[in-house]
Amino acid sequence: MNAGYRDARAAGARLEPFVSRAARHLLGASLAITPGAASIHPVLESLLSFHPGWITRSVTTHDPAGGNDDGYRPGVALEGEHRVLFHARGEGRITRIWMTAPRAELEKPGQELWIEIDGRTVFRGPHRDFFEGRDLWTSPLALGVDASSGAFTSYVPFAWSSEAKIRFKGVPIYYQVTYREGPGAASGPSAEELAQFMAEDWTAALPAPSRREAPRPGAPLVLAEGPATVSGIDLRIPAASLKDLDVRIGGQPPVPASFFFGLASTSAESDGGWATFRSALHAAWAPDAAGTGRLATRLPVPLAEGEALSLEVARSPSNASNASITRLEAAVDLAPARRGVRLLAQYRDQAAPGRETTMPLFESDEPLQLVALIEHLSGGRPSDRTYLEGDEMIRTDGMAHPLQIGTGTEDYFNGGFYFLGAHSNALSGLHRFLVIDPEEGWKRARFVHSLYRLHVADPIVSRSGLRFGIEAGPTGAYTPLQVRSLGLAYTFSEVGVIGEQEVHVQGRRRRVRSAVDAERSEKPRIFRFREGRGITRIEVACPPEARGLLLLRVYSAAKAPQTARVRLDGREVGTIHEMQANPVRSIAEDALWIDLRPGQCRAGRRPVIEVDATGSPEPWSEGGYRLRFFSGPPAPALTHGPAVEILDTDDLPEGAAYVNDHTMIQLADGRWLLTGIFNAAGQPPETERVFVLATAPGPGPARWHDAASPSFSLSPQRFSTRALPDERWIWAPHVVRDRDGSLVMIFHVGTPDPDRSGFRIARSRDGFTWTREARTLFEDFCVARDPMLVRLGALWVVYYTRCASLESRRSGVAYRTSPDLARWGPPAMALTLGPETAMHNSGHTESPFVFSRQGWFYLTVTSYPVDYDATFVYRSRSPFSFPPHPIARLRAHAAEWVGEGGGLEAGRLFFTHAGRGKGGVFLKELYGL
Repeated sequence: MNAGYRDARAAGARLEPFVSRAARHLLGASLAITPGAASIHPVLESLLSFHPGWITRSVTTHDPAGGNDDGYRPGVALEGEHRVLFHARGEGRITRIWMTAPRAELEKPGQELWIEIDGRTVFRGPHRDFFEGRDLWTSPLALGVDASSGAFTSYVPFAWSSEAKIRFKGVPIYYQVTYREGPGAASGPSAEELAQFMAEDWTAALPAPSRREAPRPGAPLVLAEGPATVSGIDLRIPAASLKDLDVRIGGQPPVPASFFFGLASTSAESDGGWATFRSALHAAWAPDAAGTGRLATRLPVPLAEGEALSLEVARSPSNASNASITRLEAAVDLAPARRGVRLLAQYRDQAAPGRETTMPLFESDEPLQLVALIEHLSGGRPSDRTYLEGDEMIRTDGMAHPLQIGTGTEDYFNGGFYFLGAHSNALSGLHRFLVIDPEEGWKRARFVHSLYRLHVADPIVSRSGLRFGIEAGPTGAYTPLQVRSLGLAYTFSEVGVIGEQEVHVQGRRRRVRSAVDAERSEKPRIFRFREGRGITRIEVACPPEARGLLLLRVYSAAKAPQTARVRLDGREVGTIHEMQANPVRSIAEDALWIDLRPGQCRAGRRPVIEVDATGSPEPWSEGGYRLRFFSGPPAPALTHGPAVEILDTDDLPEGAAYVNDHTMIQLADGRWLLTGIFNAAGQPPETERVFVLATAPGPGPARWHDAASPSFSLSPQRFSTRALPDERWIWAPHVVRDRDGSLVMIFHVGTPDPDRSGFRIARSRDGFTWTREARTLFEDFCVARDPMLVRLGALWVVYYTRCASLESRRSGVAYRTSPDLARWGPPAMALTLGPETAMHNSGHTESPFVFSRQGWFYLTVTSYPVDYDATFVYRSRSPFSFPPHPIARLRAHAAEWVGEGGGLEAGRLFFTHAGRGKGGVFLKELYGL
């Protein structure tokens, strides 16, 4: 847990008694609470921002003919002794790997899992070592068969910038790889952040509940009113009242409390509907000796002005008499409001249809991100659980072809072979499993399953409609079966469809009769397509107000792989890569999100899309395209406040000095460390051979900004790092935390040849004593310098100043990726400016800093040829490609960014200003983002 989040949660807990006394007001049976200091975990915070660039998908061993003959697929390719299970190109992130087979197969010797990201191996060895925690990743990210109840499951986030591949030596009978692709798809929490989120006991930070006036028929208890975001609820009720309690969000229909809090139970069951469990979002405790049960959640619930989150007495057959709830204790944590986002809760109670189709569990036409599915199954045939053979099929954006097709209900919930028994993990579980009439070896038994799958690490994103269906049994025709479910998704009101353009494919086309790879009942149809390895050019007739478009392709999946690079007005905007062939039912669809700049669709102008399949391994297939246009909020208007000095280097005993490129990080004890280029005033950059070391008290930048005097002071050690004899100078350190919590510093080292500038690292446990690693990580040209490290999942990315090429020398920002900070891939350009910026040292793009906030990546660079304190701001959905059009200019040199609470995703945002002749380091607050 980052210290800022921990401190904020503690502050929220401490504030609760005060808020209870001073800021709450009773309205009959209602209770309204003023937003306090509670915060939302960073992993959950990112779900409250829309990510339209994420195309969420899976590759599985489902039956390509639509039946129940899952498994035993050859993979997407063969490479020697290995089957290629997964192979993606472009940008993306593997969010989940699931595998199973009979235990004897799983334990066969000689099997090997091989995961490769951006051309470098991140794991190669026995698959059991990976899933059972004998490598870098352990529980809860990686789970063995017993822990995951019949299957191997991994939530290790493998992000990639250009390519990812999973190979397996052996027979992977059943597997699923869930992933996302498209602009920004690599973003998300690091492996350590996700593991901490999954493992922590979040219920310990909830405020203590107090006695409330219980809801009565017609008189709900209002837990919170907008504008605010509910970030935690702790509820205690008489166990028998669970069946009588509903939860209502705003004007939506109420949903049963047992589902809203994750229990997924009914009143007619032998355990009264209670179980003790804790997931990453929900928790419940079986009734105590006094008959009181406890429920809790930390799922954020945004409330707009005029909306309320309330508890109601249920109007249902189980409460036909409208019985009141006799007593209730509750506590609520509130965080600031979130504009344009709400939590959509869809509860369904339906009988299996008895025909070959999928039952709809969640449907919406809004832009959304599905984050949870909670399900209750009951009423099957005696001693028959084959209803668990049903596959999920998830359709997005109006496609007939599901981009996610499963291999069984228990597989979707991360189990296998009908599960090993009741269990609860952070993101999935069968936390209630009841056997009715278990005698004679379950000969006449019926079963009750309460299940949950939390899509926190792998939200399902749709820009224009989601249809989540699941079969009852092998083909959907199993009956009788009662299915109760609650789907939870965040919807976003600032994005919407404003038009569509059909693009017909010209030229010679083949005629094929085939069905869509979906439900077994899908009928064959006549389908015409052309194939080849050329460039398809599309003139885009977009509305002037369009801010993005979704490129949808209908194609034949009979051959794979198919690959195309996509350009908009000559600029690369993404890759479409289809790895899996289906010659049986070949009609398929895919999609790519493309952002549009303001004015790109102005009247009289038609942007041009080029789909370049000249390098496709198999012929590129095209049945037609649709362009769907979307509105969206305008680019932010950024301004900043005055400069506040946080480190004074003008009045030192040895004389005035300056700090140039620098870095800041919070230490384990709460203090903040600042280290950076340090030199006597008036000295040239070539004499910069030390990094200063200064500290400031916590909690962070808001305190420094409001302080009457500089918060940072030089430490007794004075310097963190000195140049070695073979280093002509050292510049621009950047410090981050490594996987084990230690600190790692990357920096530039000066060399005689400006086209062979080097980068090295140093390590520290405490921030004060640093150990150098002497070897150079890599070299690059144009006085390559000013490195900055970012963690995307399990992938390291370093950004640094470098020109586009030795031939053009246009100013730019390059990046490289690495799995371990030691093995670095080749350079690529994240930003390339125009020919007017050509210089020997890429001077227009100094001090790059990249951060994500509310669904966008921001890149800031200093352009000293424009002005010494000219910092430009660029933004993009993708961290690997920024359009060369700044959205703002700030007054700063060598800006470093820091957020309130230590994170940059939400809250107050600050940036620094330093450099030669400045006499210290200054802090400014940014407004508008």
